[in-house]
Amino acid sequence: MKLFKCSLIPVIFLAVVSSCNDGDLPPGGSGFIEATEIIVSSEVSGRLDSIYFAEGDIIAAGDTIGMIDTVTTSLMLAGAKASYRAALSKKDAAELSIKQASINYDLAHKEFERTKTLIKSGSVNQQQYDKIENAFALANLAKSQARVTLEASMADLARINAETALLEEQLNNCFPIAPETGIIIDKYIDAGELATTGKSLIKIAKLDEVWVKVYLPPSDLTSVKLGGKAEIDPEDGRETPIIGTITWITDEAEFTPKNIQTKQARADLVYAIKVTIDNSDGTLKIGMPVQVTIK
Repeated sequence: MKLFKCSLIPVIFLAVVSSCNDGDLPPGGSGFIEATEIIVSSEVSGRLDSIYFAEGDIIAAGDTIGMIDTVTTSLMLAGAKASYRAALSKKDAAELSIKQASINYDLAHKEFERTKTLIKSGSVNQQQYDKIENAFALANLAKSQARVTLEASMADLARINAETALLEEQLNNCFPIAPETGIIIDKYIDAGELATTGKSLIKIAKLDEVWVKVYLPPSDLTSVKLGGKAEIDPEDGRETPIIGTITWITDEAEFTPKNIQTKQARADLVYAIKVTIDNSDGTLKIGMPVQVTIK
């Protein structure tokens, strides 16, 4: 499956900035809970026979998302396996041919060496010698040809093995699986529709770890560092805030609001920071407004 990761941004929101210069409040601001999203795409083409999840469903890593038509791939795989068996038989035959050619070669070699001795004593004539020498040369050639045939059959086996592995992978890809645990926030295809290679199937939002982005003025930025902690208050009446970790600080200031380019607006420069929060208990939901206080 091809995966594309990006950030889920629920709505356009201008973070409320609180400065430590205003009443000596700790730096922080407000924002919306966001999550990392993953788009799962098809790696094969074919009709989608079934899809097992709908929007809003929780899906676990390794769950099968659906099934894409397997008939064509299964038939091609069966053909590849039959070709493999035929190529294996050819390899076995080539190995037997090498054994036979080696036996013939050894016999012809012995006969040729004996004839070389006999021709010196006059026991065989030149015609007999030439005939035995030719038989030895043919035996040597047959042995070489048998080796070439074996090498060709081994190459065929390697090629068919590769084709079979590819088809098996394609067959596995007919059953796309979820790479991460999360909630399905978009479904792009329904059963009966054509899935093509690269076509998006579903979008998963990871909920075990979420984040919020807030904006701070330059005067507050000196007290913020990567790995620092922040308190997250979803304003649901709880007494104990949720603790998050600062995982990103922009290195460029932004205007706020961004669409105003006056001298007065240029004085309102802010820096974005990202606070990542463990959400394994599922307390925080995408789009939930929260208050962030930097510790």
